[in-house]
Amino acid sequence: MKGMKIVSLLSAAAVIGVTAPAIAGGIDPIRVEARMEAGNDQSQARARYRDRVRKNTLEQRFDVEVEDFAPGTELNVSVNGEHIGIIFVNDLGVGEMQLRTGAFIDDPGDGDPIDPDFPRIMPGDSVTVGPLSGSFVLD
Repeated sequence: MKGMKIVSLLSAAAVIGVTAPAIAGGIDPIRVEARMEAGNDQSQARARYRDRVRKNTLEQRFDVEVEDFAPGTELNVSVNGEHIGIIFVNDLGVGEMQLRTGAFIDDPGDGDPIDPDFPRIMPGDSVTVGPLSGSFVLD
C-alpha cells in the first residue's frame, strides 16, 4: 500500500511537471480574423480572436463587430457550430461583442469574461454572425 502511494505521488508530480511548462510558455500565440459581408455594401461583420500566455495563464480575446444591419436585430454568434452569444444591433445599425479572459479585465471597456472552456480558434475554423458566415485566417 505504501508503494502505491509513492507511485501515485510520482504520477501526480509527473503530470504537474509536464503541464506547468506547457502553460508557462509552450503555447504559440494565435491571431486570426474572419471578414463577412452580404455584398453590395450591405451588412458586414468582422470577428477576431487572439490569445497568448501571460502570467502563466492563457489570455484569450474574442470580439465581433457588425455594421449596416437593421436596428433592433439580434444576431446569434457561433464558432464551429457552438453558440457563443448574441449581438444586439443598436439604432445606428451597428453592434459589438467583446469577450476576454476574466483575470485580465481591469476596465469596463475591456469586454465581458470569456467562458473558461472557450476553444482556441485556429485558421480554417468557421464563424457565423446572424445570416453571415466565414472562416478564420491568420491576421
